Amino acid sequence: MMFLQEANVISVVKKQYFFKLKANYGVFTSLLMTQLFALLFSAFMGTGQSGTSIFNVSLNINYYTGNMIIIFTMIWAFTIGITLNSKASKDGDFAFVSNRLTSNLSNIAFLMTATAVAGLAAMLAGSLLKVIIYYYFTVDNLAGSAFVPFSELVLGVVVSIFYMALFGALGYFVGAIIQMSKLFVFLLPLVFIGLLFVEGRMQGEGPLGQLVQFFALETSPFLFLVKAMAVIALLFLLAIMTDKMEVRK
Repeated sequence: MMFLQEANVISVVKKQYFFKLKANYGVFTSLLMTQLFALLFSAFMGTGQSGTSIFNVSLNINYYTGNMIIIFTMIWAFTIGITLNSKASKDGDFAFVSNRLTSNLSNIAFLMTATAVAGLAAMLAGSLLKVIIYYYFTVDNLAGSAFVPFSELVLGVVVSIFYMALFGALGYFVGAIIQMSKLFVFLLPLVFIGLLFVEGRMQGEGPLGQLVQFFALETSPFLFLVKAMAVIALLFLLAIMTDKMEVRK
């Protein structure tokens, strides 16, 4: 009997997952537009500039990185996480015989798929940025290479995917909190702004700074992945626990 119940849950989750892949194709369109904007912004605006001159010789240095692409994609992942846990999104699950468990599991599966695509695309877009700078812009000297060793590219893709998954899971958890009470729509931004003020006063050593350092300063890829998986699992678990969606048939 238990086996049949588990099989039924897996079947429903699978159906909802494939339904969401078809119904939410616009998610990937928005990802493309977001990364295209970030790519063009990084290519034509750069991320920094410095210059000097001596003996009538001028030296201008422009800095280009894929950081803006990563940041914009993180914001996208966070937004998609919130959207998936909205009331409008959940109402679409009621086309199936579903409960909050199957709804959340299919949402999580779709979100992990979307963030995996986003992480891969963000890393490849960063490499494309280097190629654009290398071949398109006229420069006297270029520091660095347009090509990344395959091992570094693979590691970068994996780390990028987990960062996107983190922000997606955070967005999903925030969406679950908002469903508890609409007051959180106003309270959460106020809390975030307050934390930013705290960071300013503590010179980046406040709660947000410590959280960023917990991931960003980790030098071991393995430990980073362990930390990321643990936090992602915790956020999804908390989101499921706070979900008050009732069973509908």
